[in-house]
Amino acid sequence: MKLFRPSSLRTTVLSLLVMAGMADAAGTPAGTVITNHAAALFGTPTPQDLHQSTSNTVSTVVQAVCSVSVTPDGTVAQPGQRATVLPGERVVFPYAVVNTGNTLGTFPLQGVIDAASTLTPGVRVVLDTNGNGLPDSTEPEVSSVTLAADARANVLLVVDTTRSAGAGNAYVNVTASCADGTATDTNNVSAVQVGPPPALGVTKTFTPALVRPGTETTVTVTARNGGQGTSREVFLTDLLAAQTAQGLTYVAGSARTTAGTLQYTADGTTWTAAEGTAVRGVRVRMPSLAPDATATLTFRMLAGAAAENHVIPNTATAETGGESASGSASADVRYLPGVAIGPVGTPQAPEGTAADAQRVPFAVAGQPVCFDHTLLNTGDVRDNFTVTVTYPQGSATPTLLDAAGKPLALPVSLEPGQSTLVRVCHDAKPGTLDALVTVTGARGTSNTTHDQVGVVESGLPELRKSAAATTVNTEGQTVAVPEGGSVATGDTVTYTLVIRNPYAHALTGAVVRDPVPAHVNAVSATAGGVITGQPGNQTATWTLGTLAPGESRTLTLVTTVSPRAVDGEGLKNVFTLTTTELGTPVPSNETVTPVWSAQLRVVKAVSAKEATYGDRLTYTLTITNQSVTTPIVQASVTDTPARGLAYVPGTSTLDGQPLIDPVISGGTLRWTLPELPAGRAVVVVYQTRVTPEASGDLVNAVIVSGTGAGGIARAVASNRATATIRLSPLLFAPLADIVGLVYVDRNRDGRFDPAIDMPVPRARILLAGGRQALTDPLGRYSFLNVPHGTHALRLDPGTTPYPPLQVTPDGGLSGTRSVQLRGLTSVDFPLAPLGGDIDVLRHTTLLMGDVTLEKTVTRTTDGYVVTLRIITPRSLDGVNLDDPLPAGAILQDGRNTVIGTLGEGEHTFTYRFTWSGAPQAATTDPVMSWRY
Repeated sequence: MKLFRPSSLRTTVLSLLVMAGMADAAGTPAGTVITNHAAALFGTPTPQDLHQSTSNTVSTVVQAVCSVSVTPDGTVAQPGQRATVLPGERVVFPYAVVNTGNTLGTFPLQGVIDAASTLTPGVRVVLDTNGNGLPDSTEPEVSSVTLAADARANVLLVVDTTRSAGAGNAYVNVTASCADGTATDTNNVSAVQVGPPPALGVTKTFTPALVRPGTETTVTVTARNGGQGTSREVFLTDLLAAQTAQGLTYVAGSARTTAGTLQYTADGTTWTAAEGTAVRGVRVRMPSLAPDATATLTFRMLAGAAAENHVIPNTATAETGGESASGSASADVRYLPGVAIGPVGTPQAPEGTAADAQRVPFAVAGQPVCFDHTLLNTGDVRDNFTVTVTYPQGSATPTLLDAAGKPLALPVSLEPGQSTLVRVCHDAKPGTLDALVTVTGARGTSNTTHDQVGVVESGLPELRKSAAATTVNTEGQTVAVPEGGSVATGDTVTYTLVIRNPYAHALTGAVVRDPVPAHVNAVSATAGGVITGQPGNQTATWTLGTLAPGESRTLTLVTTVSPRAVDGEGLKNVFTLTTTELGTPVPSNETVTPVWSAQLRVVKAVSAKEATYGDRLTYTLTITNQSVTTPIVQASVTDTPARGLAYVPGTSTLDGQPLIDPVISGGTLRWTLPELPAGRAVVVVYQTRVTPEASGDLVNAVIVSGTGAGGIARAVASNRATATIRLSPLLFAPLADIVGLVYVDRNRDGRFDPAIDMPVPRARILLAGGRQALTDPLGRYSFLNVPHGTHALRLDPGTTPYPPLQVTPDGGLSGTRSVQLRGLTSVDFPLAPLGGDIDVLRHTTLLMGDVTLEKTVTRTTDGYVVTLRIITPRSLDGVNLDDPLPAGAILQDGRNTVIGTLGEGEHTFTYRFTWSGAPQAATTDPVMSWRY
C-alpha cells in the first residue's frame, strides 16, 4: 500500500485507500500487468459523517528491473566481518550474492582492497559450490555470477597475506553490479588485521661434542621466538634414524622439555605420547610460543662401538603456521689418544725445551749411563706404546729397563692417565752424546725427550786391590805370610784398595763396598768404613762422597781367618765402586788367599850315621798330609843336601814304586808328587853319593809344599826335616876344572873365530850333580873343583837363540856333552845359525835405573831374528814393551810386544820377520814403560 498526500487539506479528513487489486513491482517478474483503482473517504471528522468515492481502474505492465545485493554489508568504519592473522596466513570471508531484480541477470564480481589499507594482500573470489565455507581445490575462482530473479550465490573472498609485508590492516570488499554497470553494491567491507610476525630460531648442541665410544652425550635443542608476535602451534622435532644407523642411539627415558608435551616416533611418521622400545625421533608440541619465549628439549644419546671415528651430524626443526626453522650440530665420536715422555715427574714438559731434557756432565765408555723417564698416557683410551732411541749426536747401544730394572717389555700397554717408569741406559762410545728417546702409540701419537752427556770418557777408574797376610809362628812372633802362601785359622788378612779418579771431571756420590769373604771375620776398616752384618755375611762400606779429578783414596780392611775356613779353599775378595756417574758397579781385581790350616808332617831318616868319600847314603822321607778333608796336589818336595853329597840318578821311589829323578838346581833336589792324600802318609826314598867336596857334618834338610785340591791353596809348607851324617874323609880326592865357550858358529867349522863367530852371553850350562853356570859377556863359563872322572854337561836350549851345532849319531842336534875329566878340561858349545849364515846388524843395551833391556838384530838367509832380553832385580807391573817393525815388514813368528807383569830376574823374547828393505834400515829402537 502506498500513501499519497493531497496537495491541500481541508477541514475534513481525506483518506485515500489503495485497493486490494494493486501490487508492488519489486520482485515481480517483468511483463506482469498490475491493475489498480482508488477510493476516497470524505465528510466530517465524525464517523457518521464520512463518505466514500471510488476512482476509475488503472492497469500497469511491470517492466524489467536489474538489481543485485551482496551481504554482509560493511564499511571501513564499520566492517561487516573481521579477522586477525599472522603474516603469510590466509583469511576466507563468506559472502552471499542475491539477484534482487525481477529478471535473470549476470553480475560481475570483484575483490577490492580499499585505499585505507596499509597492506595489500592478494584477494580472489571463489564460488563456494559445496557451501562448506572453504576454498576447495575443485571450486573455481569467479569474476561474475548469473542468477535468476531472487536467486542466491555463495562466494568466498580469499585473502592471502604475505610474510614479507609484516603487520598492518587490509580492508577488503566484494563488489557486484549489473552487467551495464548500474545498480552496484560496494558497501561490503571486511577488515583483516595482520599482527606482528613470530620469528622462530633453533639451536642445537651435543655436550660433549667430542664423544668417546661407550659414553653418552646430551643433546640440547632450543626453539626461540625472536619475533614480535605470538606463534601458532609449534612442533620442535629431532629425527634420530640416521644417527641410530651410525651407532649413536637414544638413551631410553632421557627426554625432557621445558614447555609443551613430549612425543615419540619409531618410524618418523606416527607420533605418540608413549615412549616405545625403538625411538627414532623426539618432538615437543606447544600451542604457541610467545615473543622472546623459548622451549628446550634435552635427551641423551649413547655412542656405541660402531660410531667410533664418525662425525655424526643432526638437524632439529621447529615448525609453526607453515613456517620452519632448523638448527644443526655434530657429534664427533672418537678417542683422543695422547702420550708424553720426559724426565721423571715431568712427562709433559714442553717438547724441545730445557725442561724436556736430562743432562749429565760426563760418563764412561763401557759403563752404561742411565736416565729415568716417566711415560704417561695422556689420552682417553688404552693404547700400546713403543719406545725407540736414536742418536742425533754420538753413538751408543741403548738398553730399555722397567722400574724393577728388568728388560722393558714392548709394547707398553697403559690405561688413560696411567704412567710407568722407563729407564734408558746408553752404552756410549767416547765423545759427546745426544740421545733422542721417542715414544709412539699404536693410535698414531708420539712424543720425544732428550738424554744428553757432555763427554763420554774412555777407560774406567783405577782400582788396585791387594791382600797381605800375617801369622804367629811357634815362637809367638807375628810374621808375614809369603806372597801366595797359605793362611790358617786365626791368621790376619789385610785387604788394601787404592782408588784413583783418572778423569778431568769429579766423580760424585762415590761408594765402595766389600762383600767380606764368608770364611773371614771383619775386624776394622780405615777411612770411615762401616762394617755391617753378622760374621759369615758381612759387608764393609765406605761412603766417599766426591772424588776430585786425579784424586786417589786408600782404603784398608782388616780380617781374621775364621774356623769356618776349609783347607784348600781360596778366600776370594773383590771391592766395587759406584758413583752417580757409574751406575754399574766397577769391580777391582780379585785377590785370592789360599787357606791351609793342617800341616804337612815330614820325617827324614838316613841309612848311616857316618860315611866316607864314595859311599852311598839312602834317605827316607815320610810325608803325612794331616788335613782330614783335602788332598794336596802337585806337592813339591825340596831337599837341600850338604855340599859333597851328589844325587845318584835312578834311585828315587814313591811308596816303593819308581819315581822320576828330581830336578837339580843349585844343588837342590826337587820332586813333584801328583797327590798327597788327605790324612795319609807317603814315603819317598832316594840315594846320594859322598864326593870329595864333602866336609864336616853332612846336614840334609827337606821341606814339602803343595797346592790344595782344586788349585786354590798354594805353598802348603811342612816342617823342616833334617838328617845329619858324620864324614870320615879319605886321604886323597883329586879335583879338576872345566872351562868353555858358547858361541854362534857362523861358518859352521866347529871352532871359535873371533872375527866371524859371535859369543852368546848368559847361556846356562848344567853339570851333572846339580851345579850350573852362566856365560859372561864373552860367552865364557867355568866349573871349578870337579872330581876326576866322566861328567855330563848340558846346554840349556831355553837360554840361547840358536840350537847347538854338535851332530849326534842319529843326525839331530844335541846340547849334551860327556867328558873324561883330568885337570883343566875345555868344553865348547857351538850354535848353529838358522837358515844358513847370519849377520849381526845391531846389539843395543838400554839401561833404565836398575832395569836392563838388550836388543840384538841378526840377519839370516830367510829374514831377520830379533832377541830381546830384559833383566830386572824386582817384579815390574804394567809392563808395556813395543819393539816396532820396519815399515812394510811382516812378522813371521814370535811377538814384538810384551804387556803384563814381569817377575824379578831375566826374561828373553825372540821373534822373526821378513823385510825387503836395505839391511842397515832393518833396526828400530824399542820403547818400554812400567810402573812400580
